[in-house]
Amino acid sequence: MSTPIEYRPLDAVTVYAVRGTAPGTGPEKVGPVVGPLIGALDQALTAAGRPLLAPSTFWYEPLDDGGMAVSISYPAENPPQPGDGYDVVELPAVPLAATRLHRGDMSGIGDSWMALIDQLSADGYRITGPTREVYLEAAGHEPGPDWVTELQAPVERA
Repeated sequence: MSTPIEYRPLDAVTVYAVRGTAPGTGPEKVGPVVGPLIGALDQALTAAGRPLLAPSTFWYEPLDDGGMAVSISYPAENPPQPGDGYDVVELPAVPLAATRLHRGDMSGIGDSWMALIDQLSADGYRITGPTREVYLEAAGHEPGPDWVTELQAPVERA
């Protein structure tokens, strides 16, 4: 289940992140990459004595070969502390993003993304950069019915 689309700016955020590559787009191709990335990031941050802060942010960038770069992150404390096994990344501010909340587990997130993309296109916008998922309410790493995920797509007028 998702909510109506909203257009608004996004603030910059500094995160601790890891990155991997999925063989394509869509939950069936991206999903299998996510679990190992979360495990690697959790292990690296724990070993470095860094906290696992919420909300986590995932972002996605299409690759020229048809694959998808997948990044998993947690907010960094201020000042961020570099370490082994993760990168300190500044997710830039976005002047305008189309956003929508997805409620529930990940089984319907592909439909929520398609609804967001269809609506922003119908509203005369196009996506201009990496899309993000911000896990606003997500207890643990196993998706559940109470999860709330904000889908974010940077946009400009088409």
